[in-house]
Amino acid sequence: MSAKPELLAPAGAPENLRQALAYGADAVYAGIPRWSLRVRGNGFARSDFADGILRAHALGRKFYAVLNVIPHMRRLKGFADALKEVAALKPDALIMADPGLIMEARELCPEIPVHLSVQANTVNALSVKFWQRCGISRCILARELPLSEIAMIREACPDTELEVFVHGALCIAVSGRCLISGLLARRDANTGACNNSCRWPFRMRNVHSAVCGEEAEEDDLVLKAELEDTDNRPGQWMDMEEDAHGTYLMNSKDLCALPVLKKLMEIGVDSLKIEGRSRSAFYTGAVTRAYRLAIDALASGKDVPDLSYEIVNSLPSRGYTTALLEPGRPDATQDYLQNSPYPGRWRICGGISAQDPDGTLHITVKNRFGGGKDVLLFTPEGIKRLRTDHMRDANTGEIVADAPGAGYFVTLPCPYQIDPEVCTLLSEEI
Repeated sequence: MSAKPELLAPAGAPENLRQALAYGADAVYAGIPRWSLRVRGNGFARSDFADGILRAHALGRKFYAVLNVIPHMRRLKGFADALKEVAALKPDALIMADPGLIMEARELCPEIPVHLSVQANTVNALSVKFWQRCGISRCILARELPLSEIAMIREACPDTELEVFVHGALCIAVSGRCLISGLLARRDANTGACNNSCRWPFRMRNVHSAVCGEEAEEDDLVLKAELEDTDNRPGQWMDMEEDAHGTYLMNSKDLCALPVLKKLMEIGVDSLKIEGRSRSAFYTGAVTRAYRLAIDALASGKDVPDLSYEIVNSLPSRGYTTALLEPGRPDATQDYLQNSPYPGRWRICGGISAQDPDGTLHITVKNRFGGGKDVLLFTPEGIKRLRTDHMRDANTGEIVADAPGAGYFVTLPCPYQIDPEVCTLLSEEI
């Protein structure tokens, strides 16, 4: 097997960055406000970048700054100044998509490597070589590639770093270059304002069948109907057709590449990337932990551990698929049955604000827990079980049977010394 690949985790906010580094990420990526996608969920202010880069470098990890927006003319003003400001902080690379912005970056800060964003839709070796000649050091390959083609690109381009997404939300558009949000809600996904229109629930009316010709066979039948977005555009109906191949109403399952991680490592992919800059800090840490365990196990000749699957299957998701890495039936990739995500088996029940010298945890309650049931303490060293029968009200000091919910503060004995900043208290929903 090739050398162990980089594990790259999202840092949508400073607390996500801390979680990613604590749970084993080799590198993190964070978006520059205004100049990256996921702009609505970006918790990184400019002042946070210096601290984030210093924190990553102090641990021997890398920090990539994302400027992958595809701007119109009116959005170009101020880019050069923003680029210089970021470059002065010395991130390890810039993740970019727009050719013009890349050209500007190579001229203004040639000392900083540029990684080509997935938004550039790189699907073949000639494209990789083209971008290499433009000064790109790494190509983040399009999500539309199967393992076999990734292997072909690796063989044809041995001296360019390749990065592949392995976990997170999937977009039904080619490499995320989507117009649906702009059409339905006037929010341009390509400038960072996507509102996930593909996840909306729809309702049908006036359903009837038709045929596509005088000598039509069964496969030529077309189901015609009108479609309403019940939550966001009530009363506005759109025409819809469904043929023998089905109606692909856009709600993709989430990507999970754990089943094919060994193949990606054997191919020699340089970086394995987790999607999720808009996700919670706990999600970032948990998924990073799952893939850290898996990569380390595979590199030592073992199988992906059960704990990696337990972690990802306990988190909220839309169900999992290996998507186009291993192409299969469409119904294995799309979620036709349920718009809302599977809530997961774990629920965050408390944030840990501090730990006393005797081990007592100070907990800000987020969801009800207790009632004689154990809770889970998610830490970088593993998952620990804690009893709740000696839980106390933080204000009165009296023992309480349960923590009622948000707005309450409790203390809980803990025999483990932890870092409260990167640990989370969970309840199990069985």
